[in-house]
Amino acid sequence: MGNSKSNFKELTPELLDEYTELTYLSKSEIVYIYKLFKQADSKNINNDINYRLSMENVLKIIPHLRHNPFRESIFRVFSSRKDGKMGFEDLLDLCSALSEKCPETVRSSWAFQIFDFDGDNQISLDDLIESVERLTGFENREAKIDRHSAELIAQLALDELDIVQCGCISQQEFIHNISRMPDFSHTFQFMP
Repeated sequence: MGNSKSNFKELTPELLDEYTELTYLSKSEIVYIYKLFKQADSKNINNDINYRLSMENVLKIIPHLRHNPFRESIFRVFSSRKDGKMGFEDLLDLCSALSEKCPETVRSSWAFQIFDFDGDNQISLDDLIESVERLTGFENREAKIDRHSAELIAQLALDELDIVQCGCISQQEFIHNISRMPDFSHTFQFMP
């Protein structure tokens, strides 16, 4: 959906029906997200759905992301133009993927892309080290955890999650492992 070339100025009933069909969001949730989108940068948007919000403006709409250690990766994954900005349909994709009605397999596919920092369709040891560093935090742009400790933790995770023992985690392996984690559904969701 994020790659659509819609040219509309206002959210019509027909578009609302279409978005309801294409997402896991209700009509009222879509209308609410649209109102937030319009308010985020009202000076520039002028009801133009094709307008792209900066990261800072998206963080005004979805403050949950402000302190999320994977914020930049989320923007990379959900920005359809890969420009660090989000249009209305990108926001719908994000909110749909993280809604409680989104099936776990779909949500875990999005999560896989977020953890695949280098975008090579596999989660490698380097991707896991990046995850560990992000989860433990940064201070003055330096990871709070030392590199050796991050590598040890990442290697333990890789050993546990790499089912076929190829040195990386495929999307299928990731989804399989996520299905065994009962808290995933509750921790990988939000609604603005």
